[in-house]
Amino acid sequence: MIIVFDLEFTTWAGAQDRGWSGPGEFREIVQIGALRLDSSTLAVEGEFDRLVRPARNPNLSPYFEQLTGISQADVDTNGVPFLTALDEFLDFCDNNYVLSYGNDMVVVGENLVLQIPEGHAPKHGLPPFINIRPYVNRLLPATRNESAGRLSFAAGLATTVDREHNALADCYSIAETLRHLRKLGHQLLEV
Repeated sequence: MIIVFDLEFTTWAGAQDRGWSGPGEFREIVQIGALRLDSSTLAVEGEFDRLVRPARNPNLSPYFEQLTGISQADVDTNGVPFLTALDEFLDFCDNNYVLSYGNDMVVVGENLVLQIPEGHAPKHGLPPFINIRPYVNRLLPATRNESAGRLSFAAGLATTVDREHNALADCYSIAETLRHLRKLGHQLLEV
């Protein structure tokens, strides 16, 4: 099995350009999405989708809500503490290789510091991780400036972008792109 995952995290207008260096700008995870893929066929074997209640910035910015479609009411009603979501995600991963289009595991690491209360820890260690962005961008140059949710569109596999900046939808875009690369004869991983 291979796990493809994506995150949505707190942001504000201009935060990415500032490197989240403005006052109070922490990249707190708000959504974890993942797909469990059969390593030989890349067929979807399972889904994971959790909303997380940020601890330092519990009120989502209007910019974040507009970008992701995730509302404050969604997080207030369905969000869980980060440690709960992380433990569930790690159970879903079952120590299989985890891939993301970008260094999402760095954001997970930041949230281990930002959102886990002192004296608490995840019940499992983090799984082996690979950032596949350089690999995808090298083989499909049209994807270089695209987000995870636009990968399949940029690769010419979709005529429209279904939903960008939704962690689970972004995972489907990544998985479709990986299946395309495999059809072209490119090996994904030797795991």
